[in-house]
Amino acid sequence: MEHVSNKRFFSFEGIDFSGKSTQIELLRTFLEKRGDRVYVLREPGGTDISEKIRALLLDKKNGKMTDFCEIFLYSAARNQLVTEKIIPLLKKDVYVIADRYVDSTTAYQGWGRGIDSKIVEEINTAAVQGLMPRLTFFLKIDPEASYQRRWDSGRAMDRLEESGKDFFMRVAAGYAAIAKQNPQRVRVLDAGAQKEEIHNRIIDFVLSEEK
Repeated sequence: MEHVSNKRFFSFEGIDFSGKSTQIELLRTFLEKRGDRVYVLREPGGTDISEKIRALLLDKKNGKMTDFCEIFLYSAARNQLVTEKIIPLLKKDVYVIADRYVDSTTAYQGWGRGIDSKIVEEINTAAVQGLMPRLTFFLKIDPEASYQRRWDSGRAMDRLEESGKDFFMRVAAGYAAIAKQNPQRVRVLDAGAQKEEIHNRIIDFVLSEEK
C-alpha cells in the first residue's frame, strides 16, 4: 500500500453502550465548527458490500456461524471499507472517525472467541493494509454497567450481543490489554464520567497531537 497519512484518522472503541456514538458526534461537531471536513464510519459497514456483511454478522438466525467465519467476515467488511472509503478520504485531507476498527476484532474475536492472537494479528494487518488510526479512544465501561444501559434502552440484542456475560468479560479484558500494549495510540476514558468531561478530554488529546 502506498503511504497514507493517518494524522486525521481516529477510532472509537469499547463494548456496546459505552457512549461511543455520543462522543463521536461531539467530536464531529467540534471539528466541523472549526472548518474541517469530517466523515464518520461505522463497523462493520460503511460501504454497500460491508453493510451486507454486517447484516449477516448480526442476524440472530446465523447462530451456527463459526468463530473463524465470523472473524473473516468482519475483516472482509473492514478491508472493503479501508480500500473504498478510508484511504481515499484521508488522501483528500478529510478527518475520518471510525466507530470500531481492528481493536474490536482483537478484543471480540481474539479475547472473546479465543482465536490465537498471532492469527488475529495477521488477519488484522492484511485487512487494513497496515493502516492504523492516529488515536484510538477507548471508552472503558464495566460489562455489568453496559448490560444495565442496554436493559434501560429497551433495544433488542443482536447475534453478537447474545454471546453472554463471560464473553463480554473477556472482551473487556482484551480492551484493557490492548490499551496497555499501545500507550502511544490508545487513550483510555472512563465511560461513567459526564459526557462533557469525556468530550473535553478527547479534544485535549486531539489538539495535543496537532502541535
